[in-house]
Amino acid sequence: MNQPAAALQPKIARRKKAGPEDFIPKEDYVSRDFARLEQRRLWPRTWQMACREEEIPRVGDYVTYDVLDESIIVVRVAADRIAAYHNACQHRGRRLTEGCGHAARLYCRFHGWSWKLDGTIAHVVDRDNWDGSLKDEDIALPQVRVDRWGGFVFICMDGDAEPLLDFLSPIPDVFRNYPFEKMRYRWYKRTGIDCNWKTALEAFNEGYHVQTTHTQLLPVHDDEALSFAEGRHGSYQLAPGRISLGERSPGLPARRSTIAATSATSS
Repeated sequence: MNQPAAALQPKIARRKKAGPEDFIPKEDYVSRDFARLEQRRLWPRTWQMACREEEIPRVGDYVTYDVLDESIIVVRVAADRIAAYHNACQHRGRRLTEGCGHAARLYCRFHGWSWKLDGTIAHVVDRDNWDGSLKDEDIALPQVRVDRWGGFVFICMDGDAEPLLDFLSPIPDVFRNYPFEKMRYRWYKRTGIDCNWKTALEAFNEGYHVQTTHTQLLPVHDDEALSFAEGRHGSYQLAPGRISLGERSPGLPARRSTIAATSATSS
């Protein structure tokens, strides 16, 4: 890829610069009532990135995705199919998985019920005790919508939400020249931050703080960057024509070369 970065970017109509009409009240960040509204109206209704495809390469590999008090099992059901289920035993609601792993069946460690990878019931201990009142369709694991883009696996708990590609638009077009599906993760680092989720997220959506918070980077990092909206999504990118790593920040004083000279004067 020897083309200039600007030549690879499709023409996208971006929103104008932020102004007074873009004001967000502080209550959105500190109000418990607002957070409860997000819990009911945001997280269950939006697409969320749960894992990478390479995290679950084999049939039976799974990842548990938790958000607030919701828990979702993302599991590879076949070589070409990934499924997602609410992580709750259909008997007493106990969670079936934690973290990531591999399983031939999804198993409840409370009463021993188990489900096949396709979510259908596999075994109920002493099923005859229910006198035939248990129907397979009633105790199957409730499915969650799942879709993929660029090697990322997304889940959505709302059956009426728009398709993933519509939700992501225009991001797939903006990054159409970047083969994200060829990426491979090497490690994860998780950190708990005592703040509203938007505060943490927004800190990673702008480079304005680098010149003060990460001054150690400035001799080798060009910190000039752009933050703007891509449709409903935020985008944080290098300024056009700039190189990030290895380029000195223009905010630092110009380099000065010093030449040590020895005195020709003899004592």
